[in-house]
Amino acid sequence: MKQSLNFAAELVPLAYVEALLALAGEWGIGRDEVLAAARLRPEVLGNPNGRLSFLDFNLLVSAVMLRCDEPALGLVLGQRLNVSTHGILGYAVLSSANLGKAIQFALRYYRVLGLAFELEMVEVGERVELRASESMPLGALERFAAEGLLTSLFTIARFLVGEELREVQVGFAYGPPSYAARYQSVFGNAVAFDQPYHRLSLPRDYLERSMALANPATVQMCEQQCEAILASLDVQDGLLTRVRRLLLARPGDFPDLDSAAHALHTSGRSLRRHLALMGTSYQQVLDDVRKRLALEYLGTTHLPLFEVASLLGFSDPSNFRRAFKKWTGKLPSDYRDDAR
Repeated sequence: MKQSLNFAAELVPLAYVEALLALAGEWGIGRDEVLAAARLRPEVLGNPNGRLSFLDFNLLVSAVMLRCDEPALGLVLGQRLNVSTHGILGYAVLSSANLGKAIQFALRYYRVLGLAFELEMVEVGERVELRASESMPLGALERFAAEGLLTSLFTIARFLVGEELREVQVGFAYGPPSYAARYQSVFGNAVAFDQPYHRLSLPRDYLERSMALANPATVQMCEQQCEAILASLDVQDGLLTRVRRLLLARPGDFPDLDSAAHALHTSGRSLRRHLALMGTSYQQVLDDVRKRLALEYLGTTHLPLFEVASLLGFSDPSNFRRAFKKWTGKLPSDYRDDAR
């Protein structure tokens, strides 16, 4: 069954963020500038095992897109996302007995990568087809995300078999962009557009290709780690999502921690402990929800500032101004002027 993801879940590995920032740096786009534009604090990237929400990552991508003269950003970045970029899953793929086993492992554990796609492998005659469909609406970033995904899959598959891939068929679910000719230079063959799903198709005999670095012990170790990561992501996604939904359901009347815990059928102590294990706190989650709502109200409505403050649970507008300045470095009025 297709699993619905959400933009607030912290699932995107920082390795992808660093690859994007490194690429932007090569184009002369400052790291601090991009982070500031996406409203991300540099310290958020301090934990190598940390993750970003889809919302934050998409804001970061949009900030780079606005500053670079590269419409095919997804194609370029996808070629940088090699085996090692994908962390423990990449090492498992590299250590698999053959390409077929590598694909099977990837399909079982690709959720550890925080992809916004559902993946499946389908046998079509003498070919195998990897299909990708969105797990969430990506809007304007669909093309970037699909380009990055299929380009990375193609680049890794070519690396694993140790030669140029023959008879590859690639398709995308959107219409041809203005730079469609560049797709052929990446994939080596003509690319189909306006397909029912994004796809990468290979001759079936590729599945039996042995891996030069095959190591069953490494695969077993990677499998254990992937299971542990999935378990932690399931807890993180579920709990944070439930807390955020609770807060969003009561704008202007946010519950305190104990009331929130009661509504979530747990104890305040347990909720506090689980959030701490995720590297956050109830107050941080509340501030994040307030910040996101504030940005939405200020950027899309004409509500007076005192009404925005009230909707966010601030009885005194001056307290809202101080909190917003702490969150964004700007006063609410200045942010609204910039947004307009």
